[in-house]
Amino acid sequence: MTETSSVFGLRHQARCLTAVTSSIEKSKFLAGTVGAKDNAIYLLEYNDDTMAITPTLYNHPEEIWDIVSCPTDENLLFTSHSPGITPFVVLKKCIFVDNKRCVNLKVSGNPLKRKATLWRKPGMDLEGKEDNDQRHDLTCMVTLENEGVKKQEQSQEIISIDSNKIYLSSLDDTSTAQTSLVIDVSSTFSKESDAPSLRQLQNAVWNPHGAELITVGDCNLSGWDLRSGKNSFNRCQAHKSTIRAVDYNPNKPYHVVTGGDDAKVYIWDIRQLKEPILDVGQEEDSHSHWIWSVAFNSLQDQLLLTSSSDNLVNLHNVVSVSAASYLDSSSEDEKDVQSDDYGRSTNKPTDGLIYTYDQHEDSVYKVAWSPADTWTFASISYAGRVVISQVPTNEKFKILGV
Repeated sequence: MTETSSVFGLRHQARCLTAVTSSIEKSKFLAGTVGAKDNAIYLLEYNDDTMAITPTLYNHPEEIWDIVSCPTDENLLFTSHSPGITPFVVLKKCIFVDNKRCVNLKVSGNPLKRKATLWRKPGMDLEGKEDNDQRHDLTCMVTLENEGVKKQEQSQEIISIDSNKIYLSSLDDTSTAQTSLVIDVSSTFSKESDAPSLRQLQNAVWNPHGAELITVGDCNLSGWDLRSGKNSFNRCQAHKSTIRAVDYNPNKPYHVVTGGDDAKVYIWDIRQLKEPILDVGQEEDSHSHWIWSVAFNSLQDQLLLTSSSDNLVNLHNVVSVSAASYLDSSSEDEKDVQSDDYGRSTNKPTDGLIYTYDQHEDSVYKVAWSPADTWTFASISYAGRVVISQVPTNEKFKILGV
């Protein structure tokens, strides 16, 4: 355990985690369980000063395979869940997701029966109550009619994906989703794969700089123009094995990171895809198994998180391909200076592994940065363990130049 990490154990196994994106004053995360029964959504509030985690529990009828928080109203959240859900209250048909980041909504069981539901938390502020074991009910606002949903995205328009299609829909005045575009992406998958079941979309992320969705499926990295419905780029065999993780640099257009079953993490410039611009996995202490999640820091995009089935979370510095790279114009002689007159480090950040967090004992399926604190992030493993950690102080000082 590092001095910069706090641990919270869920009652069941889990695979999904997301930051409460509308909470910019307090670090909050949502996690959901995949137990045989008594599943729950956990709202975890982290105190940066005391490093204490305060949970609030909400009932959920079925296994939760992914979760996202509304970017403007933290009382709204979306879950992807196993079939057979019996909503508390069904109001209408629609869908809500973040309009800047694509959310991972993967479901177990029969993938053709996957469902997604929008929930509203109780109107009263239940956070911070002393009885943390008390569970509260959610109101089911909407259940998406489409089956097989893996991932969704929305502002006034909705993006959802299944195993081989992207759906673009819009909400009318009655909050009913009307599909306006369907893109079949199956032509980008390999015809010679030894594992036909993996020839499908695994993940996707919204391009925060334009009307484009970036997808990964099979071993391919692809882009899709959401205005024309056409393929904007395609990189076959971007990894040697299935690609499961993808994220888009929010501060630098055209830069995408991918992670695959080959234990590799690559950063790409989608304008020239012959080779990745950075092989993050070249480090000696890189991951040794499948990569499940990758995440750029939204403010300090030189900070990159990766998580894997090797039970580890790695924090990398990728400053050479970040938005901060142009600031590093010092000479080699200046870089050799170790400290100033006050004994403070003047070393500047360089590419490489910053730290490995090893508090998990099972596959780490998701990592997420806090919108409230640049230096705080959370990770979740299948054993139901949530670890909230912080960037090491010395690296923080290097980045800030103090």
